[in-house]
Amino acid sequence: MLDQALESAFVAFLGADPAFVDVHFFTGHDEEEHLLPAVTVSSKSEPLAGSAAVFRADVTLLIESEAHDSKPDEHAALVEKVRTRFSSKAAVVAAINAGNRVHLYGYAFAGSSQDVDGLRFRTTLTFKAGYGVP
Repeated sequence: MLDQALESAFVAFLGADPAFVDVHFFTGHDEEEHLLPAVTVSSKSEPLAGSAAVFRADVTLLIESEAHDSKPDEHAALVEKVRTRFSSKAAVVAAINAGNRVHLYGYAFAGSSQDVDGLRFRTTLTFKAGYGVP
């Protein structure tokens, strides 16, 4: 339940940006077919130091584009848009907290990876986040 709230908060934050008008957003709990280009947000949380109110999470953003409809540079541009959206930590925290789904204390970029097969370009961005319930 908490992971769903965190994922939904990140999806709402990204989806509010008009730069992503052609992008489909999903949470890791959505079971519908993913239309591409897409960003899927998934998370795995655990209580921080045994707390029932504060949690840490590994948040993964999977950015996918269809390889046969897109060029690698178009996918790279989408990835850069997502990275740029998270570049102002204060603005991200304020926007997510304004949604009242979760209270985000902060986050840090933890890494990225890329993959391609015959059908899709995939880039994974990973964040560490600290959050609580409002």
